[in-house]
Amino acid sequence: MAEYVEQSTEEMLPELEQMCRVGLFTKKETSKILEKRKGHEYKLRRKQKQKEDFLQYIQYETNLLALVRKRRDRTGYTHKKIEIDNNITSRIHRLFKLALYRFPEDLKLWLSYIAFAKQLKALDLISRQYSKMLAVHDKKPDLWLSAAKWEFEDNNNSDNARKLLQRGLRFNPEARKLWLEYYRMELLYAEKTRKRRELLELGEDENSDTVLSGQVAFVVFDQARQAIPDDVSFLVQFLPICQLFDFTKDHEADICKELKEKYSEEPLAWDALAKRHLGRKEDLTVTDNPEKLFHDVYMDAISTLNSAHPIAQCWNRILKAFANSWDPDETPQNMVSHQDPNCLQAMHDFKAIQLCLPGEMAWDMPIGQDGRTYILVLIEPGK
Repeated sequence: MAEYVEQSTEEMLPELEQMCRVGLFTKKETSKILEKRKGHEYKLRRKQKQKEDFLQYIQYETNLLALVRKRRDRTGYTHKKIEIDNNITSRIHRLFKLALYRFPEDLKLWLSYIAFAKQLKALDLISRQYSKMLAVHDKKPDLWLSAAKWEFEDNNNSDNARKLLQRGLRFNPEARKLWLEYYRMELLYAEKTRKRRELLELGEDENSDTVLSGQVAFVVFDQARQAIPDDVSFLVQFLPICQLFDFTKDHEADICKELKEKYSEEPLAWDALAKRHLGRKEDLTVTDNPEKLFHDVYMDAISTLNSAHPIAQCWNRILKAFANSWDPDETPQNMVSHQDPNCLQAMHDFKAIQLCLPGEMAWDMPIGQDGRTYILVLIEPGK
């Protein structure tokens, strides 16, 4: 053990001599650095390797690298980076690789190495480490999302991002986050391509038209519905994403048509159909009122739903939406108990009371996550 440690410390001597010679550290400081490193090396040579030993050594070298950079900034000395800075960086890489070889199941270790690579802006290394990490932790959708997002947004590599999401969905076919991000990414890619071709004044062909119109994203949407069928809560999550782009109106209309035809008894579907009118105000004519269109959809829902419980749920969503339009911090408890004047004003402005069912009705409505039950009383006009 001692022989290996001595060999390792001897290899560090040229680096420490350069630190002292250029004035970044004193001789006393370099001796202290050598002593610290020797202690860490002895810990790594033990039979029973501990993850904490690797982490402490990595942290020490990371702090040392940060100190070297600070002293360079203070002294203005920028030479000998290969002999000093690069040697420290290489040592950190080696320590991370040794630690990951012995503890591949430790997710924080992978993420720490990727974060270190991002600090160095080592793009190829980041991409490789994401791939290696996902080979071990393939059942974690959030990791696939993080890797794909980095490839698409930071590395500007849409092909790698697409491949990562496709691989992630093979391992996690029912991961909603992955399907939604895949759909969003394809629409973003189509939008970027459209802007690029417009800037370069390029003509269109059959292949480019398929991409520019977002057809790839629509295929992803169909695959998502097949993977997670008959789930209205999943389907409505595509609408807000679709509304972010100006070339997806036809697809948005198709989603709305499916919600009306297939999920006409679901309050959540009507809620999504109503709120879409508040998302694209620029598409409305001068005479259109987005709040009125929003309100009209809810009234269609009230007339379509057949039982009291879905109707109560729909009214609950109406009140939440009204109160939120006045005060985003409004709580359901204040709103339903009519303690907030904004709620009453909103109901008055949108004529919600006038559109209640005839007579006085009261429905039990469980609201919020506290499990408490509140009563919403709807009063006939004139009472």
